[in-house]
Amino acid sequence: MTAAVLVSLTGDEQIKLYDLDPQSGALTLRATSPAHGPSGALVFHPNNQILYDAHVGSSTLAAFRFDAASGAFSLINKVDTGITIPAHQTTDAAGRFLLTAYYGGGGITVHRLEEDGAIGEQLQYVDTGEKAHAILRTDENFVFVPHVCPNNRTAQFSFDPDTGQLAANEPDFLPPPTGEPGPRHICFRPANDIAYIVNEQGNTVTVHRYDKERGTLEIIQDITTLPADHADGATAHVEVHPNGKWCYASNRGHDSVVGYDIAEDGILTPFGHYPIPASPRSFNIDPSGTFLYGAGEAAGVMRSYRIDQNSGALEPLEDYEVGQQPFWVMVKEIG
Repeated sequence: MTAAVLVSLTGDEQIKLYDLDPQSGALTLRATSPAHGPSGALVFHPNNQILYDAHVGSSTLAAFRFDAASGAFSLINKVDTGITIPAHQTTDAAGRFLLTAYYGGGGITVHRLEEDGAIGEQLQYVDTGEKAHAILRTDENFVFVPHVCPNNRTAQFSFDPDTGQLAANEPDFLPPPTGEPGPRHICFRPANDIAYIVNEQGNTVTVHRYDKERGTLEIIQDITTLPADHADGATAHVEVHPNGKWCYASNRGHDSVVGYDIAEDGILTPFGHYPIPASPRSFNIDPSGTFLYGAGEAAGVMRSYRIDQNSGALEPLEDYEVGQQPFWVMVKEIG
């Protein structure tokens, strides 16, 4: 298997695929595909042959067939949900359902996926309020949906993999730490026992203990993403390294990626801040854990970094002018 980096461009309405050199981390553009809308968050079907794109500047979702030989994506279908600013998507493990969170209109939809990967009928809409920013399904079929301010909470659901239906968990919402931090994105460490939620308005990462039986989160730490001499910003994204030893979050305003050591109990300790092109929204780590790629939405530039395998520190390698408003960065092993 070889790895590639995908970048969605909201302004150019394109999806770009770059081949990744596993030794140097260098990228070579292989394909540019029309996104048929303002491209946003991307997610692959479990079969790795179909890609879904949440058109963040509109109310549409699109399905694409992936040609591994050329690196191009061809449109299968596009649906208009009538709900503005789809911000994030995920599928179930079998690839039968597509779940989408909406920042503008708010709430969550569940769509049936057809055998050819097309987005089928909408099966469910759950009104969770405005500003839903991410959606994550666990292996235990629980679903978490962070909402930034003014909603300022994370919805908790159980998911039925047979029917595709979401049901409110108990409790149905997890409040954030004190104040209005604005939960935005969520990820788990590989052991699947600790969840990290990055807070946009509060510029913090909240650490949660995950109860796999109940499907609920318990806050155990809240830590700043900013250095002591900087107070303003808007934190955007959070990822855990494949080895489970380091966590990273992106800061818009300060325009940096912060790195943390992860203790055995999941607690974070910062070890450095690393400059990144202006207004970093999304970043991703390659499956080998060797490289990190992050894009500055305002700069139109993606930067590559080598990850020090002893400390987790980031060494900048090269900048790539990718286009207007890069929204999503995904590193993916392809055939």
